[in-house]
Amino acid sequence: MLAKDSSLTRTEKGEVIDKDSSFTWYVGTIDEANAFIGLARVFSKDEKVRETLLEIQKMLFLVGAEPSLQKLSEKDLEWMLERVEEFERAVKKPHRFIILEKDESTAFLSVARAVVRRAERQAVRLYREGKARLLAVEWLNKLSYLLYLMILKEGGGDFEEI
Repeated sequence: MLAKDSSLTRTEKGEVIDKDSSFTWYVGTIDEANAFIGLARVFSKDEKVRETLLEIQKMLFLVGAEPSLQKLSEKDLEWMLERVEEFERAVKKPHRFIILEKDESTAFLSVARAVVRRAERQAVRLYREGKARLLAVEWLNKLSYLLYLMILKEGGGDFEEI
């Protein structure tokens, strides 16, 4: 039989919550995304992608704390939008669906993107519950798109169209 406190965890604010709460699912998914982004960074062949992924990893700590501590700022969203514009200029976007995964780096970025999309859905749930700001949802949405652009950049425009 499990001890009562083994199913509980403590937030940075010191609140005791269930380990399967919306908040802990969100934070756990942000942790997963950060791990896959780190893996993609290690395998990336592109210096700009590696640099940007490192900055994203640092910012994900703010995003993971977002529901309880509200550390994410409008400036962080502006940074994300600037990176999106930068990578949009650097890649040619396909006009059809494509298979994104062509090597280790594009595959890891693709998995990171899928996990970020899950985190975004969980952030939406927290937002609807009044436990997170819309800013976290928007930041994660733009991160998902940025990861897509990074996949295109890493792949050098050579993808299999569907």
